[in-house]
Amino acid sequence: MKARHVALLGLSIALAACGGGPAVLGYGLPAETSVTYAFGDTTTVNVNAMGQNMQIAMRGDAEYGVTFARAGDGVAVTLTVQRLAATVDVPMGAPMRVTESAVDGTLAFTLDQRGRATVTSTPEVEPAASQMISGLTMAHTFFPRLPGRVVVAGDRWTDTISYQEEGELATDEDTVLDYVVTGDTVVDGRALTRIDFTGTSTLSNSMNMGGMPVSQTSTVDVRGYTLWDAQVGIMYEMASSGRGRGTVRVPIAPMPLPIEITSRQRTRLVH
Repeated sequence: MKARHVALLGLSIALAACGGGPAVLGYGLPAETSVTYAFGDTTTVNVNAMGQNMQIAMRGDAEYGVTFARAGDGVAVTLTVQRLAATVDVPMGAPMRVTESAVDGTLAFTLDQRGRATVTSTPEVEPAASQMISGLTMAHTFFPRLPGRVVVAGDRWTDTISYQEEGELATDEDTVLDYVVTGDTVVDGRALTRIDFTGTSTLSNSMNMGGMPVSQTSTVDVRGYTLWDAQVGIMYEMASSGRGRGTVRVPIAPMPLPIEITSRQRTRLVH
């Protein structure tokens, strides 16, 4: 699930051995691996409508089945929405509820060693769910950009994620993230490496809502961490939060309306 007002960040890390030498932080697996991730998201958008405050609240839980396979120097990824329970509360309207039945098909894409995505297929998503589910968005943001080199605690890197999407919800997103390897930890008896990240996401989107064109721009500061299991070469947990501001344009308002955005997300390996 992707709450479309916030550059939602999902992360996963794969570690490949390089010729028997030091470990390289990049995408690449020796064999096919299938896992399930549980995901939770809570996002609120406060709108100042000409002196009157209104709130849009989005919350949801999902389970994703993800398969990684070798693909040249990187990996091929397939992602299936196994379960989805999401609700959007809007002012002066009934809550909108979305389940996995709104998504038909799988998302398939490849990642090079740095994590740059090439999308090969996306699922069919019902219009009511397009604000929360986007195959293209997930392909570019569910996984981080990695340095593709050997790293040690304290090492840093920066990368930019940019993509555009057309359809029910047209989107133009640019995110710049700074990563740092902060050290090792133990969770549930598993030895994990922690990678912190901070950055800024700029998002523009437009859609037709009940016959009325709506467009929005926002800039969100994001921060979070990834816990990475080097033994199996995949992400164990990711948590992130976002806070930002923007504007929304609707035909009934004489000028753009200011908005404030907050979000919290968490992804964790289930099995």
